[in-house]
Amino acid sequence: MKFYTILASSVLLSACMGDVGGVVSTDGTDGNSGAILGGSAGERPPTREEAEAILDRVVALYQDHAAAANPAGTHKISWRINWDSDAASAHVLLKPGEDWVIEVSKGWLTVSSMTTEVFALTMCHEMGHFIGGFPFKTSGRKDSTGALGTAVASEGQADYFATKDCLPRLWANETEANAAAFAELDPSARERCTTAYSDLASQQLCGRILLASLQTGRLYEEQEVLQAPREIVYPQFDTPDTTETAVTKEGHAPSQCRLDTLVAGAVCDVKATGTGIPGFVPPYGEYSHASDEAARPFACQTGPGARPRCWFQPDTVTTDCSELGEHTCVVENGVHGVRYCDTTSGVDYYWCFPDEVCKTGSDGFANCYAPDVDPDEGSL
Repeated sequence: MKFYTILASSVLLSACMGDVGGVVSTDGTDGNSGAILGGSAGERPPTREEAEAILDRVVALYQDHAAAANPAGTHKISWRINWDSDAASAHVLLKPGEDWVIEVSKGWLTVSSMTTEVFALTMCHEMGHFIGGFPFKTSGRKDSTGALGTAVASEGQADYFATKDCLPRLWANETEANAAAFAELDPSARERCTTAYSDLASQQLCGRILLASLQTGRLYEEQEVLQAPREIVYPQFDTPDTTETAVTKEGHAPSQCRLDTLVAGAVCDVKATGTGIPGFVPPYGEYSHASDEAARPFACQTGPGARPRCWFQPDTVTTDCSELGEHTCVVENGVHGVRYCDTTSGVDYYWCFPDEVCKTGSDGFANCYAPDVDPDEGSL
C-alpha cells in the first residue's frame, strides 16, 4: 500500500507507521471545547481533556477543506493520541482510501517547554501538512495523480500556515486571552503587530501568536539539541537567521529559522480563502511554475510577512525530469552509473564500482549490481 508518514515538529529519529494500539480517535467538536481552555493553561502542558479539545477544534476548522478535495466528499480529517507511548511523536498520515490522520503520542504532550499554547501551534503545524499547500515535500512522494486530495506541505510551509492561517482562526474569538498575551510582549515585539494590523483585535491576536511562537521556538531548539547534542541557543525575535538557501528546503530548518517563519506567518495579513489547497495543481505535489503561481495569492511575497530565505527560495529553478526520468542507467566512458533527476536539486550522478553494472528493475528503479544479479530476483 502506498502511504506517507511525515514527521512533524517532534523531530524524532524514527517515524511511527501503520496502526497504533491503545488510541483514542475522534473528530469534530462538541461545542464545549473552547470552554476547557484558558486561565493559566498557556503556561503548563495540556491535560488529556485540553489536548483532545484542541485537536477537536483544529480538525473542525478544516473538515470542509478535506470534504472539498478531489474527489469531493471522499476525504475526512481525524486524529489519534496514543496514550500508551512515551515517545515524543507528532506526525500525519496519508493513505489512499483512508482519512487524513494527525497522530500524536502521550510523550509529545509532556516534552520540555510544552504548554497548551505550544500544543495548539504544533497541531496547527500538523494540519498545515494537509492544508498548507505549496511548497510540498517531493522526497518519498508516491502519488502524482492527486488521488489523495492533497500533497504534504514542507516543514517550513506547515510552520507558516500554523501562524498565518490556523491559529488566527482558532483563537479569533478568545479576546481576553489575546489581550493578556499581547500585554506580556515587550514594546518591540508588539510593534511588529501594530505595524502589520490596523485594528486592536487583530493586533492582540497577532501578539498571542507571537508569544506562542517564541515558546514553540524554545521547544524546537530543545528537541534539536536532543538529536544532535550541543549548547542550547534559544531563538529570539531579534536574532534572525541570515542564511539564504539556494533551493527551498523540504525538511526541518534550524530553530531560529523556524521561529522566523512563525513570526512571518503571524504578521502576514494575506490569509488563505476558500477550501482549496494552495498550489495543488498538476503535476500534483511537484515543484512547478504552475504550483508556484497558483499558491502565490495566498502568501505574503515581500516584507516582514514573507517566508524567510533561510528555508524558502521563491526563485527556485525547477528542472524538467519528464524526459530524463527520476533515475536512469547511464554509461559514460565505459563506466556504469545512475543518473538522478530532481525537480529542485537538478541532475546528479551516482557511479557504480568497477565490478558493477547498472540495471533497472521491473519497478523502474535503477541501481548498481554485480553482473550476475537480477534486480528483481536476486542472484542468478
